Amino acid sequence: MISKRLSIVSLAAILTLCFPGRTLAQTVLTPSWLTWLGNGTSSYACTSGTCLLSGQNFYTSFTLSAGAVLQNNTFGPLIVRATGTCTIAGTIESSPNVGSPGSPGHGDFGGGGGGGGGGAAAGTGGETTVVVQGIPIVNGGAPGTAGGGNGRTALSVVQGQYRMLLSAGSSWPGGGAIGGQGGSAGGLGGNGGTPVIFICDTIDFTGVINASGGNGQPSSANGKGAGGGGGGGYVIMAAETYTAKTGTINVSGGVGGSCNGFTTCGTGGNGGNGFSMYMTIQ
Repeated sequence: MISKRLSIVSLAAILTLCFPGRTLAQTVLTPSWLTWLGNGTSSYACTSGTCLLSGQNFYTSFTLSAGAVLQNNTFGPLIVRATGTCTIAGTIESSPNVGSPGSPGHGDFGGGGGGGGGGAAAGTGGETTVVVQGIPIVNGGAPGTAGGGNGRTALSVVQGQYRMLLSAGSSWPGGGAIGGQGGSAGGLGGNGGTPVIFICDTIDFTGVINASGGNGQPSSANGKGAGGGGGGGYVIMAAETYTAKTGTINVSGGVGGSCNGFTTCGTGGNGGNGFSMYMTIQ
């Protein structure tokens, strides 16, 4: 039984994608890296308080109890592979807004970074998410012009921009892109939300996963722009069966910084939204 579930499914096999909150029927080539449950020899349990976990982890089972918080404590993704059941009843924090470092670069499949507002000088544009050089997934927001122009909101992810590249599984998950800095050394842009990926035999998800982008910093003085929001990360659930998938997922882009009443200041643009999806392993 386990050998069947650990086998690599052919790229020609088909998965069903279900996007919470959308009416969408779509098939994609099977990403082989999302069909391998791992080779874990021990279980994991976070039953109370705050636990730290990051990177790729291999378990026989995974349990995050109601009331407990699991925090991704690095710039990279949180990936869990389990040959048994993954129970997520507590909260997973993978957002710079709640203590996680977030993604400080261009990310990969997450939302683009919001543009930095202009100060006396122009702001900096938000980063564009990129997997293959020269092929943007989503564009970052344009910067605010000199003299206090507002930064622009970044684009959000749509399925056609990522699903074939995601199927290839050729890049290490990055997340959302960083927002641009406000002009004249103004507020810093928020980091992107980092990915959360569960690949388990069975998933029981009733909790909360927060992979939202970080908020941009506000202006600190006249003539300084506010920072753009970071792009939202993404959440992928892949399992052979689901006991429940009623939990809450937040992959919103970060909010651009404000001017705080200062003059010659442009507000930061919001980061683009990421995406979430469920895959049923056939």
